[in-house]
Amino acid sequence: MFKDNLGLRVFALFLAMFIWLQSALISEQRSVVSLPINLLSVPQNITLENFPSTVPFAVRGKGLDILRLMMARPKVNIDASKITPNTDVISLQDYSIDLPENINVSLLGPAESDHLTIQADIFHQKVVPIQIDFENAYTEERFSELRYNLDPDRVTIFGHKNRIRGVKAILTKKVNQEILANDTTELELNIPTDITTTQKKVLLSISGTAQATRVFPNIALPAGYLPSRVAVRLQGSGAVLEAINPNQITARVSDQADENGLFAVELTLPEGTQAIAITPGKVRARK
Repeated sequence: MFKDNLGLRVFALFLAMFIWLQSALISEQRSVVSLPINLLSVPQNITLENFPSTVPFAVRGKGLDILRLMMARPKVNIDASKITPNTDVISLQDYSIDLPENINVSLLGPAESDHLTIQADIFHQKVVPIQIDFENAYTEERFSELRYNLDPDRVTIFGHKNRIRGVKAILTKKVNQEILANDTTELELNIPTDITTTQKKVLLSISGTAQATRVFPNIALPAGYLPSRVAVRLQGSGAVLEAINPNQITARVSDQADENGLFAVELTLPEGTQAIAITPGKVRARK
């Protein structure tokens, strides 16, 4: 008996809630709805600090229309063309709201104040370098072996003076191994939300492996020549040069001496390298 009464009571409760909700949705009501702000014609040399993103508006209409308004969140358009660095308030007397056609409500005006408190300052600017960001250390190491060009390699940033003062560089999106395989790639810049720039993307051009050099100072010559060792400077990619063991470089001398009795030094080198200097380049046979 008790369980039967409990079920009836729960049903009655849900029925009452349904009737109340239906009544609330079709009856005329007054409510406050927060709407996003959209500033129009902000002067290019002005930056705003601590600016509210929404403003509460008093509205009147059927509950269902007010609910639709809250879900649609139409923007409050405010003319900001007259803002100067000395402006500390924006009037809310002159605004426009583009209401969707299916929403029938009356806008009664701002609910809390007839103005917005703002902090306006001159839009400062400076030029900073663009810095490539990498997905991991291995990609960065591989990239260091490449010849590349960023176009542009610098960018002008705009923002509040205190904000841009600490910005030393603007980073690109993270470069991965796949990007290194392309000749050209358009990279997006990671621009902080409170900073604007003259550039949103840069072009990364990769032309090939960068050439590095390394000196091997004690390469042995065959016995019977003076000096007995030579220094060799090799050119190649950084990774190849770093991996070379001096034992991989073989030095020999020519079969015939020149008119001065000197023999030219010849080398057998690891693949991917070339000799750009041998010191000395000629040696003398021991007597």
